[in-house]
Amino acid sequence: MQSSFAVIGCGYVGADVAISMKYAGHHVLGTTRSRRRFRELHDMVHEPHVLDLTDPNGDLTFLERQDGVLISVAPTESMDDLEAVFSTGIRNLARALRSRTSSQHLHVTYISTAGVYGNQNGDLVDEESSLDAINPVNRMLGEAETLLLSIDRPDTTICVLRLGGIYGPGRDMVSIIRQAAGEQIPKNGNSIPAWSSLLDITSGVQFAFDNNLEGIYNLVDDMQLSRRQLSNEICDLDGLPPVIWANQDFKGARAMNARVSNQKLKSAGFRFKSPSMLMASVA
Repeated sequence: MQSSFAVIGCGYVGADVAISMKYAGHHVLGTTRSRRRFRELHDMVHEPHVLDLTDPNGDLTFLERQDGVLISVAPTESMDDLEAVFSTGIRNLARALRSRTSSQHLHVTYISTAGVYGNQNGDLVDEESSLDAINPVNRMLGEAETLLLSIDRPDTTICVLRLGGIYGPGRDMVSIIRQAAGEQIPKNGNSIPAWSSLLDITSGVQFAFDNNLEGIYNLVDDMQLSRRQLSNEICDLDGLPPVIWANQDFKGARAMNARVSNQKLKSAGFRFKSPSMLMASVA
């Protein structure tokens, strides 16, 4: 029987998931805040909707008839928009999920970020590690995760996927780094970021739905290089001068510096198709 799957937020990640789920035979509903984007959704999903999660009167009744939901909201970097979406918007959504009248099983996947670990001085972290509670953005993102995970209904399963920096079509990070060869970049080259390929994100969302995954999983690739190590590898391969890193963290800025483990997701049976952006670029 055909499953119904809703994608809340059809941006870079959400659109790819929507297309993949539609191709896999699911009936797909997709939402966007943009009227312009709404016209584009007609080619991606069966049911396009305009939805602003921050609107307390937003129509979320479509949740009643879904088997799966992906929450993939990506606001602008302004603090006001972040607060509106990840505080007010997620609260409105959690309230609607709690008050569903339907008792059919619903699997919810929430796209979060490995950035919530913050600066761990390059130490290894996993899903049990403490989060950064100092930076206000990381604290807010962590609270959004907690709010959704606290939905206690026997017919609802919540899965949080923490992503790294995303690379894929239109986001060729290797080429971007090559273009910075010989230039000074105002970031700390000693910091270790996490990375995720769009290919693995999309297949990871489908894996979570198909296997009814519950709880938190780091959906990041195997690469645990510092910015300097990564840029040196890329530039050395092409005989380019190295990127010059300023080696400074700006006060108040979100600093990500941790080796993020993906072992929990692998132990659940997921297999990464892109272990690193370096292998993806070679392929």
